[in-house]
Amino acid sequence: MKIIKDKEIVAKRLAEIAGRNGGSLTPDLVVKDAEDSSSPLHELFEWDDSIAGHKYRIEQARQVITSVRVVITTEHKAVSTVYYVRDPEAESTEQGYVSIDKLKSDSDLARESIVMEFSRAASYLQRARIHAEALGMAQEVDALIADVQKFKEEIKV
Repeated sequence: MKIIKDKEIVAKRLAEIAGRNGGSLTPDLVVKDAEDSSSPLHELFEWDDSIAGHKYRIEQARQVITSVRVVITTEHKAVSTVYYVRDPEAESTEQGYVSIDKLKSDSDLARESIVMEFSRAASYLQRARIHAEALGMAQEVDALIADVQKFKEEIKV
């Protein structure tokens, strides 16, 4: 991915794209916007098809989307996180991102998003368990997997 010089301009443009699409954002929408040479996103993509094709630009769009960060201050501390996360309403075969702001305003959607993140974490832990077993540490990883599953189930309620 090319270097993003002005992250605020990128964040603003992504918000505009999402706003035109009911709050949802996909890599395809980002590439479509960036195809216009007047778009502030245009320079972030490789347009020479001998170097990169459409699939590569979709991957570049994912990187642009997840590069936007937000700092959220809670009662206890400030947390820096990605601003766009996987849209829990998108079908498993679809691409889609949604802003943290949208999730904050919809508690059911927020729960679904957290459940998705913990499902992803559980998958990584399952993969790590194979390595842990070979190293004689499977019991510790099993405990982590159980904790993640338990928390995931508690969130669903």
